Amino acid sequence: MPAQYTRDDAKISVKVNGQTFEGWLQSEVDRDMEAICGTFSIPVSLTPGAPPEIKRQDDIEVWIGNTKVITGYVLSAEPFYRRTDCGMRIVGKDRAGDLVRSSAVHKGGQWLNAKLDRIARDLVAPYGLEVKVEADIGGPIKDFKLYHAETVVSALSRAARLRGVLATRDNAGNVVLTKAGQTKFKGAIVRGQNVIQMDGIGTDENRHSDYIAFGQSNCIDDFESARGLKASAKDPEIRRHLPLVINADGNTTQAELQALVDHTVRVRRGHAYGLRYVVEGWTFEGEAWPVNARVAIYDDVAGLDGTEWLITSVRQTCSREDGDVTELVVRPIEAYDTVPLHSKPKRKNWGNRGNRTNHPRGPRDHATGGY
Repeated sequence: MPAQYTRDDAKISVKVNGQTFEGWLQSEVDRDMEAICGTFSIPVSLTPGAPPEIKRQDDIEVWIGNTKVITGYVLSAEPFYRRTDCGMRIVGKDRAGDLVRSSAVHKGGQWLNAKLDRIARDLVAPYGLEVKVEADIGGPIKDFKLYHAETVVSALSRAARLRGVLATRDNAGNVVLTKAGQTKFKGAIVRGQNVIQMDGIGTDENRHSDYIAFGQSNCIDDFESARGLKASAKDPEIRRHLPLVINADGNTTQAELQALVDHTVRVRRGHAYGLRYVVEGWTFEGEAWPVNARVAIYDDVAGLDGTEWLITSVRQTCSREDGDVTELVVRPIEAYDTVPLHSKPKRKNWGNRGNRTNHPRGPRDHATGGY
């Protein structure tokens, strides 16, 4: 059990055009390891007749305490006033947010025998973003084609799934190809100390008993073998017969198909379990709560005694009712790993909190959920 929690007095601030502005009440900063885009809505003070020099499309940095959490752009900077105050609300998003709304464009729309980082760099280069590789991305992908009118983030996520890695973002707004939970946060979630509220989330609705992937390859001499590549994986916790068939993209290999189904099992299984915590403050010992980091949880209600789970999303808010708080969604680390799901809590009868939107419906997977 960690030492008694001491609340930090951290501030939310934005840096624009060389000036720093401190956020007020109703500030919100959202980051999610799967969304690849952080967002924010932060009101700052405004003197009538002398508004702050902030305008749409300006570069901006969002800081929580001494930690830069978002590097992005201003989408709107609109004034407001009430009887007792006057300000300007700054709304914006991460630099990587451009990948979410923009269509993927690449000459020929296809890569042959290209490694994942090459595909990623080709996709994000027009947006001035870098690609950082923090995990083993395997060998070349034999054949990868863009869908008509699909977004950059959709294409990037599809390619990353073929290699069993995550495409996410860093605090500088660049793209990172990584594995889940490679770092551990120095803080802890402790019931009775820094926890205000906890809710269990998740449901088995999007899980299947068998995952079967079909693909084809132009690297095999025998025609029947070339068109009949198949890989499968099971979720041993689903006892009913609930198969899901996945059609792989383009020319592929047996190893790529197997990586695809194994990754699908892990992601869907991991998203069936989770906890949503609201904790005091925005930081722990001066450092803002991060995404994609392991954190120790001490919660006898959830059946966890120092078990490390993965922080998958962080939402920092400030209001008159709750003060400055952080909402954390944590899930088992094994959601993105190859080992069995050992860190399930002892209590599983939390109910369905409606968490059905983690993996949107994909073009090749017609079941609810994208994997």
